[in-house]
Amino acid sequence: MAALDLKQIRKTYRNAEQETLKGIDISIESGEFLILVGPSGCGKSTLMNTIAGLENITSGEIVIDGVDVSNVEPKDRDIAMVFQSYALYPNMTVRDNIAFGLKIRKMAKEAIDAEVNRVAEMLQISHLLERKPSQLSGGQRQRVAMGRALARRPKLYLFDEPLSNLDAKLRVDMRHQIKRLHQQLKTTIVYVTHDQIEAMTLADRIAVMKDGELQQLGTPQEIYNHPNNMFVAGFMGSPSMNFIHTQVERNSEQQPVIKVRGSDAREHEIKLPAALREQAGRSIVIGVRPEHITEQPGKDEQTSTGLELLLEVLEPTGPDIIAMVKVNDEEVACRLSPEYQVKPGQTATLHFDLSKAVFFDAATEQRIHF
Repeated sequence: MAALDLKQIRKTYRNAEQETLKGIDISIESGEFLILVGPSGCGKSTLMNTIAGLENITSGEIVIDGVDVSNVEPKDRDIAMVFQSYALYPNMTVRDNIAFGLKIRKMAKEAIDAEVNRVAEMLQISHLLERKPSQLSGGQRQRVAMGRALARRPKLYLFDEPLSNLDAKLRVDMRHQIKRLHQQLKTTIVYVTHDQIEAMTLADRIAVMKDGELQQLGTPQEIYNHPNNMFVAGFMGSPSMNFIHTQVERNSEQQPVIKVRGSDAREHEIKLPAALREQAGRSIVIGVRPEHITEQPGKDEQTSTGLELLLEVLEPTGPDIIAMVKVNDEEVACRLSPEYQVKPGQTATLHFDLSKAVFFDAATEQRIHF
């Protein structure tokens, strides 16, 4: 296990007009599982490759256990990497694929055999050791690739979108496998994915990236419940957070309120937290998760508001129903109980729990803190 510090990492490709990485600062504790997440082109894989030494950084420092390895060759960084493409040797058996790195290090045969057997048992692939990659399923190949990395016992593990080539069920199974391995081994892992479900379920902390910049670094709960900006709020969550554009006003009692329209076209006044009084006259965006818009009224009448809304689309998922409605002419997703007897085209009273809402400045898209 090892601690990893990324200090002001910048990367600019030759003749490129813009930086790919723009001063990334992240400190990863020994034994921590950090996930780099973001859309395609955000720089997460480039950052991973700089840690591995496959890409040179333009400036900054990559520090592993207090040693600056920014200019150290990849083979000397004591890092193991699991690739999206598995990168197995097709002419070798599973046993030889797992043992390859150990043979390069010239370990004794008895020690290699013991390590291969240990890893194979851990990954439940002992019965596959004499097969070749062409005889394996996608999930089995991925476990072999993981086994090859685990056998080396490096300071740091890097996973570059390892589940992208698997089908939905295998991705879930492999997520469980990776989570279990981390809990058992307490290894330091940096994991790249564009799948926010993987990020939420696997990570100790998540680093959300966009356009080469770090947008937010925090636990899955912090990222989900307290996003720094609209990009993070919209990227994390499935369905993603709803955004309702509106303007803050003051009622006759000088309390901050907004006015929203449901399907009846009438304006409904909704009270906001008193701390938003200073935002009066300004445009804001209210972020509400689908699970905070339901058919059940909230316990607090001050923060729960019911609106008559037309159910335009219903998507049963099993544990709930995702309903699409419109508020202020903006499409909004709601999460309803599967026992709720409704059909598309019907009108229902849905309740907004604004005690869980997040408020953003409409101009900067940054969260309003109060």
